[in-house]
Amino acid sequence: MAPSKFKSQLEASSYHAPGGGELYHPLRERIVKQALDQGYDEASMLEHAVTWADDQDPWGHIANASYPRFTSACNYRLFESFEEQLKDKFQDFIKARGIGVIVKSSTMDLKRPVTYPDALIIANRMDEVKPDRYHVTTTMWSLQQQAPVAESNGWVVFFDYAKGKPANLVQERGVYADLHAALSSKSKITNEKKTAWDLAHPKKSRSKM
Repeated sequence: MAPSKFKSQLEASSYHAPGGGELYHPLRERIVKQALDQGYDEASMLEHAVTWADDQDPWGHIANASYPRFTSACNYRLFESFEEQLKDKFQDFIKARGIGVIVKSSTMDLKRPVTYPDALIIANRMDEVKPDRYHVTTTMWSLQQQAPVAESNGWVVFFDYAKGKPANLVQERGVYADLHAALSSKSKITNEKKTAWDLAHPKKSRSKM
C-alpha cells in the first residue's frame, strides 16, 4: 500500500529515480536541516535507498543486521573527511599502514521499524575527542516518517598498526596533531549546537519501541 502522501506505489519509491526523486526533495531537506541544527556533520552524511529485496527481514522491516552496515558506511565517509588534515599521510591512514583507526565499541538503539518504500539519511556527530580516540553518535532518519529510527554510539580509537597500540595524535605531531585540533574544534561546535537544540526542543515523555 502506498503511503497517503503519494498517489501511487511508483511515486512512493521515486527516491530510486535519478536525482533522488522530486517528491522526496522536501522530505530530504527537512531532515538534513534538522540534522545540521543538531550538530551532525554535513560533509559525511549518507543517504541509503531502501530496496525491497535486499534490506528487509521476513516481517517486511529493515533487518536489524543492516543498521550496523549503514553506520559503518557513514563512519567511513567521516574517515574520508580526515584527508584535508592528513594530506599525504591519508592513504596510509585509510589502508591501516602505520596510524589508522579501529572501532573499539558500538551500541545500537532501534527506535522505529522501517519498511519499503523509504530512504534513510545517516549522519555522524562527534561528541568527544581525546588525543587517542573520539566518541561518535550516528543517527538514521526515515524520510517517510520524518523521524529518527535508529542510533549508534561508540568509540573509535586512533591505532598504530605497526606498534600494535593506540596512537596519541598530539604526541605524534605534524598532520596527526592537525587532525586532532580540527576534530576537537568540530566537537566543540557540535556540542554547542546540540545544547542549543536540546534547550529549544525539550524531550517529551513517550513510549519507546
